[in-house]
Amino acid sequence: MQRTLLHITDCHLVPLGEDLQGTDTNATLNKVLTQALGEGTPDAIVATGDLVHSGGVAVYRQFMASLASATDAPLLCTPGNHDFLAPMLEAGLPMSPLQVGPWSIVGLDSHEDDTPKACVDVQRRQALVRLWQQQQTQFALLATHHPLLSIGAPWLDKDRIEAPEALMDSLMDSLSEQPMPSFGAAIFGHAHQEINAHYRGAPLFGTPSTAFQFAPRSESFAMGSKIPGYRWLSLEDDGSVASQVRWLGDTPTQTSLT
Repeated sequence: MQRTLLHITDCHLVPLGEDLQGTDTNATLNKVLTQALGEGTPDAIVATGDLVHSGGVAVYRQFMASLASATDAPLLCTPGNHDFLAPMLEAGLPMSPLQVGPWSIVGLDSHEDDTPKACVDVQRRQALVRLWQQQQTQFALLATHHPLLSIGAPWLDKDRIEAPEALMDSLMDSLSEQPMPSFGAAIFGHAHQEINAHYRGAPLFGTPSTAFQFAPRSESFAMGSKIPGYRWLSLEDDGSVASQVRWLGDTPTQTSLT
């Protein structure tokens, strides 16, 4: 049986009436949700950080209102480097793992308030392994904000999660020590572009922003020409994953994942 997951990221919402980099980020999020949910009904939605750029609790509530008006699908959020944890919690953004059939979706908080660099120290790594072990499913998907690999853009790569291979190895290898879900895939944001990679056979997916994109492989900050986007994932009962990035304005179609 196929379970579908909608991944959105880097929404960068600002107070209503404002824009960011010339983009009305509230409008683009709502357009993305309208298009995506016109293509299919997700079993869950994951939003991986930089959900708000400014405005605090009120704008986090705008984010939740946009989701609630579009769908009642279960939601998991992880913070990004532009997010602040206290207002996220005050606004009620859900951060607990989700169970979708034989899959768990487990979030990793890679952020530290008011700094762009990923912060995944020993304590967070150990906490993630413990949380992973508690999942009563066959497979699990890791969701975080910062990339789990080099994306070839130095100004972004300097802030990625350090030693991500060791982090993923700890989740993959400890399966032999006690029952816990197999590592099925990982999703992340931050890069504002489409990324498709693998580690030890497991897919790693970076998803475009619902607002605006960065230029791939740029040495320093540079805006890209791509429009807002999002990603569909299909989580299969045998542990396999299929995925497809969609862009705002794509021809309406029944989502076909490859």
